[in-house]
Amino acid sequence: MGNNALHLFKSSAMDKDVKTKKQFWYTLPESSRGVRIEIPKAAKEIFAQKHITCSGHLEYHGLTPGTERDIFQRVQMGMTLTGAEKLQAISSPWAQWISELESRHVAVEGGLSAVLEWDTKRGRDFQNIAYFVCCCDGLPDTEQIPTAQKMEKWISRVDMPAVKFMTDIETVLRDFWNIASNDKLNSGLKKIGSRLAPVEFIFIGVLLFVLRKLSLEERATAITALRQTIREQYKDIRINSSVCKSLWAIVRDLQNNPSKMVSRTNGDTKGKKRKKYDTDDEDDEYRPTPVASLGKSAKTRSRQHKGVFA
Repeated sequence: MGNNALHLFKSSAMDKDVKTKKQFWYTLPESSRGVRIEIPKAAKEIFAQKHITCSGHLEYHGLTPGTERDIFQRVQMGMTLTGAEKLQAISSPWAQWISELESRHVAVEGGLSAVLEWDTKRGRDFQNIAYFVCCCDGLPDTEQIPTAQKMEKWISRVDMPAVKFMTDIETVLRDFWNIASNDKLNSGLKKIGSRLAPVEFIFIGVLLFVLRKLSLEERATAITALRQTIREQYKDIRINSSVCKSLWAIVRDLQNNPSKMVSRTNGDTKGKKRKKYDTDDEDDEYRPTPVASLGKSAKTRSRQHKGVFA
């Protein structure tokens, strides 16, 4: 690597050797060793001895969100930001909390990124957690189906998440990990399809939130029922209005009729025609109902815990 160490950043940065074209990472979790190459110790020592001088510091005030993204986009080596990355770039109490959830439950070594087979690239894990939290925040009054545009308004809210709601979400994510990492409970996550679709991750989280008073065994069975049912109904499991409405119906059904958890996993839904996803909906985008406006104390799940959801 030699002097290329100057171009590294210590926070898991990546560097590409100009001669061999190989990619190297400064730090790697155990789960990535053997797949990616870590910077040699000698190169790290060279980097640690270097002094980097920053000539000048600029701050911009009063920029519109579009301008901020444009600046960020220009330093991304010309790579266009994804919807997930745009959402992740928002600064707010809710965005900060969701980033903390991602760090504690997904990005951490051995976390959900390791025990589940799902897409966590380019902010997708942050986006999925945000969508899941938004859906739970609307309960019991609203079954949210948020779009990327509506999600921006929701996550930009200036109010703080309620402590009780934050505790419940933390518990759900811990229980999600406990189920996914337990060979006696994770068949619904490991043996149905080769990969967990983003919309499945979102609504499994919603299901665990709604059924959080049940045992891990009961909720593991409910996860199996949810995934089997939605995959019998649809050929393509995408984030669109039709699939989301169907998943909300399944969640309601399993909540109101717990006995159906077992009957569904035993194949009672066979014979139903599988639908194609809406061709007018974009993949990874939602078609939602309205959400709380910015800065207003709207009636949301974070401020109320009543009825069957309490």
